[in-house]
Amino acid sequence: MNVAPTPELHAKSDEQFTAGNPSQSVWVAASAGSGKTSVLVDRLLRLLLAGVAPYRLLCLTFTKAAAAEMSDRLFRELGRWVVQSDQDLIATLEKTTGASVDETQRDLARRLFARVLETPGGLRIQTIHGFCESLLARFPLEAGQPPSFDALDERQASSLLAVARDEILFEANNEEGLSRALKTISSRIGELRFLDLVNRLAGERGRIDRLISRHGGIEKLVLATFLALDVDQDETEHKVISAACAGQFNKSGLRAAADILLQGSKTDVVRGEILAAWLQSSLEDRVDGFGAYASAYLTNDGSVRKTLITKAAQERMPDAQYILKHEAERILGVAARIKAVNVAHGTAALLEFGDAILARYQNAKQSRNALDYDDLILRARALLTQSAITPWILYKLDGGIDHILVDEAQDTSPEQWEVVFTLAEEFFAGVGARETLRTVFIVGDEKQSIFSFQGAAPDEFATMSAHFEERTTAAGQDWHRVPLDVSFRSASAVLQAVDAVFETQLGAAAQHA
Repeated sequence: MNVAPTPELHAKSDEQFTAGNPSQSVWVAASAGSGKTSVLVDRLLRLLLAGVAPYRLLCLTFTKAAAAEMSDRLFRELGRWVVQSDQDLIATLEKTTGASVDETQRDLARRLFARVLETPGGLRIQTIHGFCESLLARFPLEAGQPPSFDALDERQASSLLAVARDEILFEANNEEGLSRALKTISSRIGELRFLDLVNRLAGERGRIDRLISRHGGIEKLVLATFLALDVDQDETEHKVISAACAGQFNKSGLRAAADILLQGSKTDVVRGEILAAWLQSSLEDRVDGFGAYASAYLTNDGSVRKTLITKAAQERMPDAQYILKHEAERILGVAARIKAVNVAHGTAALLEFGDAILARYQNAKQSRNALDYDDLILRARALLTQSAITPWILYKLDGGIDHILVDEAQDTSPEQWEVVFTLAEEFFAGVGARETLRTVFIVGDEKQSIFSFQGAAPDEFATMSAHFEERTTAAGQDWHRVPLDVSFRSASAVLQAVDAVFETQLGAAAQHA
């Protein structure tokens, strides 16, 4: 990250001018403090100055505060253009566009404030959820939704979800399947983590719904989970351990190694006692004591211990290291098998219990004719990608959007990306036969992603960049990747201090290596 010199603090960089160019599609990787909001607003202004009708612009962001900030900046600047003198206005416009301005453009600039205000529905600077809500309101029957519905805020949605959760928890007392699933879940996590897990399930229900649909039902999805992990549905942790304790392994060699360990150092003796006690016990006791026995070979993180026997003890029995290492590898395999079994059963329980909660939650929303934020995204996505009349809907939308601008793209979920690129897909269909230039402008920074926020998938940032580049260039349009890495927010001394800290750390790490 570089810092702008103080005298040029408010000067626009070449990268900012390139990003704001209304005649090309742009993907902007903007670091914190690099002026991305300013660039986005400048691009809106330059599009309006280029004669684009306000209703043909769609600017999407992910918080109401960000949308309000952009709208406020835009109208503040348009209002300033109305009252500036001719000379000052021309200077302002040339600074904004980076090109000379004639009287026609000056007069247009003065009229833009009123033109934007008079646009039916106003300039569309919206949250992604707000846009999806307006889309569903425009095509309710096509979306399978009553014309009038309520959009739940986060507090209302959380309250309904909590009621659904509590109802299913109560019913689990009398329903065998739910009771079994709940017992499996509660044996692995505490109460607080359970509540968090339910909320995360609700946030991921789009992915869960796709999985259930793809496999033809919750039962088949559970079966697919066991198949993917190569685990039988009746296989349990106890069965795996029992098989490991009763199976073939080098008992005589391990007994000999245990005897040698008992004659060694303090750590050798501790390990020798564990091995000797386990090897001498009954099968039932071996099963019960398998965890302690495994700890003699494996660390807490599940890897084989670097030292299984000291050199001094090994000199008395050269084969001891090999015998202990071989057994450690066997125990490691058993631990992996236990993990696979637990993951399979835990996932199945979570899917079954979560499906019941989400179904109850969905019924509660339907009874109130309400949609939560995720519903807005998921139903809009389905309307744009899965409906039999999707082509007609896209045709109707296609007549009203020529430029899409997306802010905070690093916090976009896969479902939200589907909405965005489906809207933009028509931009690149038969573009050679169109006279109207159509562009996309997307800005974000993976480093600033609020991980898991609204299902954010930062890895999709690069994937979508490649997708839009391919579609844009294939249509013969200009495409630019623009990095904004000059900070207009941090003083030079602050950044130099950060650089100095990292240089010290990197230097220390290099010496250590």
